[in-house]
This record gives sequence, structure tokens and C-alpha cells, in this order.
Amino acid sequence: MRQKAERIKKAWSQFIEISEIEPYVVGETVANSWQRCWERQLNPYAQVSQLLNQREIFADQQQGLITLSKPFMHHLYNFIRGSNFLVVLADNLGVLVEVLGDPVVKQKVKHRGLVVGVDWSEISMGTNAIGLALIEKKPLEVFATEHYCRVFHDLTGAAAPFLGPTKELLGVLALFGIYEDYHPHSLGMVVAAVRAIENQSLYNNAVSELALAYDHVKTIIETMSEGLIHINREGLIINLNSVGGKILGLNPENCLGHLAKEVFGENFLLLDVLKNGRIIAEREVVWENGRDRRRFTMNGKPFITADGSADGVIATLRGINTVHKLVNSIVGAEASLTFDDIIGSDDKLLGIISRAKRVARSGSTVLLEGESGTGKELFAQAIHNFSARKNGPFVVINCAAIPRELVESELFGYEEGSFTGARRGGRPGKFELCSGGTIFLDEIGDMPLEIQASLLRVLQERRVTRIGGERTIPINTRVISATHKDLAKEVERGNFRLDLFYRLNVISLTIPSLRQRRGDISTLTNYLVETKGKRLGLSNLEVSQEYYAALENYDWPGNVRELENVVEQSLFLAESGLLLPQHLPERITSQRLKLLNPGQGMVLRQHEANLIRETLTMCNGNVSHAAKILGIGRNTLYRKLRQN
Repeated sequence: MRQKAERIKKAWSQFIEISEIEPYVVGETVANSWQRCWERQLNPYAQVSQLLNQREIFADQQQGLITLSKPFMHHLYNFIRGSNFLVVLADNLGVLVEVLGDPVVKQKVKHRGLVVGVDWSEISMGTNAIGLALIEKKPLEVFATEHYCRVFHDLTGAAAPFLGPTKELLGVLALFGIYEDYHPHSLGMVVAAVRAIENQSLYNNAVSELALAYDHVKTIIETMSEGLIHINREGLIINLNSVGGKILGLNPENCLGHLAKEVFGENFLLLDVLKNGRIIAEREVVWENGRDRRRFTMNGKPFITADGSADGVIATLRGINTVHKLVNSIVGAEASLTFDDIIGSDDKLLGIISRAKRVARSGSTVLLEGESGTGKELFAQAIHNFSARKNGPFVVINCAAIPRELVESELFGYEEGSFTGARRGGRPGKFELCSGGTIFLDEIGDMPLEIQASLLRVLQERRVTRIGGERTIPINTRVISATHKDLAKEVERGNFRLDLFYRLNVISLTIPSLRQRRGDISTLTNYLVETKGKRLGLSNLEVSQEYYAALENYDWPGNVRELENVVEQSLFLAESGLLLPQHLPERITSQRLKLLNPGQGMVLRQHEANLIRETLTMCNGNVSHAAKILGIGRNTLYRKLRQN
């Protein structure tokens, strides 16, 4: 060792005196470092006190580096204990942040600047293992007289830089001691320790990222609008979010880590998914948690491993009320009209509106009576939106339009397998979907007699039983019904149940026909011209007095609906923007309905029959087209044809 040191010292002296390097004695890395130090005019004969560049250590900034490296420094120190070497840790600037060594050795090299806070970069201390490792970014040794400053010629150092997970330079680990105590495996031990530090850094980073990812996933799970359950292959509950706990009526913290069969029971549907590996989709589940019955829909999917076995199962839950709200929002089950949308100033109409507002607040069952086209559904929507249920669904059922065999399933729903073609998992009826809102039973007088008994039972018990099912489902639904028929006479004829009539007719409102409020015809006409004109992109529209007169002299069997269609037809025909009588259908301009006493001429029913026949002839028998011109529904027209 001494001979090697002397040989390098001669080369060092030669460089200091004449700036020449002996390449076979001094390695290229050290030679380049000497050259940089010389160019910076660093004094090779300077004392440590002259070189010393003490820097303040920021504990918060360096604590992570120390925490990461210290276990491996201690491990390395245990190998070299008693060898007169120090284990030194420097940051990525070359400042010492930790020094380990025997007290005797520490005291021995104390005056060499090997203490915490000293800058050992090449700029400060000249050629040395720490500074050179930072520049070259690789493990290396600086032996004795290879140091640029003569004051360090009795030292030897072995150092290796270590990188972080993203290849950023974190610091340098080094061994320093008297060169006479040099051990050939010093650099190897430093490199091994550095690799261990880097692996630990990667591990810490992975754990940190995993923890962060878990926190993100946990946050996502907790912000889900659906409930979530995760059960592992052993049947333990791994996750249950707060929404899932609310749906199930359980505290998630009391469930995690427990067997699912102990919490949910052995017959819980998810355990079957875990056992058989089958996917379930939108399955309705009724589960009793010991205190009450919970209803929800479930989607469940197993985690399948490479060998095809289930490694666990995850499921999402939706409370049945949430499902119903979603369905209603998709199908448009909501009321958009209010009392402000009812146009007119007739005393009869205003009286009905005033009464309807009082009724709306009561929550009572309402029966709306009136001719076709008078606006019974408009009143039903207005009552709903004026009530405490305005934020709930509004579902319309046209009892005359649904086939007899489907009325019961539409109203009350059905269970899976209850009949051929029944949807898997069953289907909720309109009363279930409308829970918390209002169901509007239009044309209630046309409801099949055999269904009326089931409806009566629902209204009395406030519960429904699906077709093919045994369990009863509580409902919270207000019923508004409407009819153009005289239900009292239908009861006398045996077409309508008396007990159901009394149940529906808690509060009745009779909507006046248009001919009973002729003073509103011009007001309604102006409103329709304005609104439909805007929709059609028409402007500067005017209505002639002759047009008004013709409308007011007509008796409007189709009521407001017929007026609406007539005005729209006129707008298409009035090219100049002025609505004239010639823009009206012939039935309005060519005929004046006269109310005659029986035996003196044509009665209203005869006039209506003639009008229907004329319209059908004009439409070549097309019932749908004729119904649209008359301003009545197709089913209403069929009924009138049967009556006439």
C-alpha cells in the first residue's frame, strides 16, 4: 500500500509542478478530476480549515434520506467495526448528513472534516470519493495520494451513488479510513449496501403508491352512488362501503373481516355466485337483516383465476327506491305541467282550479271527470306538482290502451317465471315504480272488471303482490284517476265495482267542456297561435274576427285537444300570417250546430255521428288520421264508432 501511495505521490507532485500526468500511474477519472481542480485554482496545499465549507443541514429535507439509509449503514458498520473505517452518508450535493464509526476513529479523523454538515463535493474538497462519485455517477475509490489536496493523502475512500425509483440521484454512501488500513473489498461492500438502499427505496415507493392507490380506490368506493360488497375466496367480507351499509342496514365497520355467511346468512345470493362462479345482473333481492326486510337490486361478478376457480366476488347494490327513480327518469315519468299552464278565465274553470289546489295539498285520492280533450291529465299533473309529492315520480296508465291480459302485470308487476315470456328477475309494476309519487289512472272506466278487485285491495291495504309472487310490497303512492264516463251509471250497469267507485271518488272534480266556457275560446286560440307559431318558426301572426267568430260558434266535441289541432292546421294553411275562416276545416265553417229539442231536428249525438262519418270518408277510412283531425284519441274514436 505504501509503495503504491509513494508512486502516485510522485505523479501528483509532477502534475502540481509541471501539469503533466503519468497515465500509467494515475487513472483517467482521477486525472480529469485533478485537471478540474487545477483549473478552478484550488490550492492543493491548503489545510482543512481553509477548505472547510460548512453547510446548514435541513433536518426535514434530509430525514427521509437518513431514515432510508440508516439501517443499511448500521449493517455495513457491523462488518467493518474495529477496522478504523467510517461509514459516511452524503446527500446529492455532497454534504455529509450521517457519520458512523468507532469513537477512536472518529476522533482520529475529526480534523479532516469528516463530520455532519461539511461539504465534500469536488469543488470544496478537491478530488475525493464522494465528490467524484457524484460527478461520475458510478461507484469508485480514491486512494491516498490520488486526493488532490495533500492534507487527505493519508486517507482512502470508497463511494457509490444511489438512485431513487425515478432514477433521480438521492445521495452517496462511502467508507473512509487511513489508507494503511485499506481493505480490497471496501468498494464491494459499499456497492452491496447501495443496491440494498435502492431496493428499499423502490419497495417504499411501491408501498407508498399502493397505499395512495388504495386511498384513491377507497375514496372512489365511498363516493359511489351504489353500494359495494367485496368477498374473498374464503368468504370473508373485505369491503362494504357506506352506501352498501345503508342499503343493508348494517354498519360496515362491524362487518369487515367477518364471514359473509355469518353476516348475511348462508342463503345470501352472493355466496352462490362465489360457489358457482355465475354472474348475476340486475337481480332483485329481498333480504332480512333480523330487524326488517331490505329490498334492492344486485349485480355480482366473481374474480376468476387462470384455473377457472372463483377467487372472490364483488357486487354492486342499488336500493329499490333508487332503481325506481332511475327508471322513472329514463322513461320520463314526471309531471311537467302546473296550474299556470291551464289557460282560461271562465268562472267554472277558475272554481275547479281553486278546488284542485286545495285538494292537491290534502293528499287524498282524486277522481277527475269530463269529456275527452278537456285536459284531465293537465289537471292531474298540476295537482301532483302542487302537492308534497312534486319531487316524486308521476306515472300515467291509460287503462283503455293496455290489453286486458297485461293490465294486472303493468300495475302490480310480476315475479320471474310467473308466466311464459316473463323477464328474468321479474319486473316491478307501476305502483312500485311510483312509490313516493302519483299514479294517474286515465280512462279508469275502461278497466277490466276482474282487475278492479285487485286495484281495490291495493288501495285499501297500500301494498301490492306481484303476479306469481307471495310476498307483499308496501307502497306509498297517491292515486288520481280520470274518466269521460259516468261511473255511477257504469256501476248500475254492472261494469264497475261499487266499492272501487267509492274508494276512487273520495274527491271528484268535473272539468268543464270547451262549449261550457265559450268565453275562453279566443283566449285559448291566442295562446295556441303564439306557442305553436314559435315552435313552427312563424312570426307576425294575426287572427281575424271572422276566425274567432267561427270558432266560438262551433261546439267542440273534441274540446281543447280538437281546438289545438285545428289551430295548428290553420297555421300551416295561412301563408300570409293572417288566420281566416277559410283556413278552418269545413266541419266548422259549413255547419252551425243548433241545440234543438228532441223531435225538432238533429240532436248533438246525431251531429257527432255525422261528423265522424264525414271525417272518416275524407280520410279514406284511416282511423288514426280521422282521430287527429277530430282532436280525440284513437281509442275514443273506436268507442264512439261502436256507440253509433
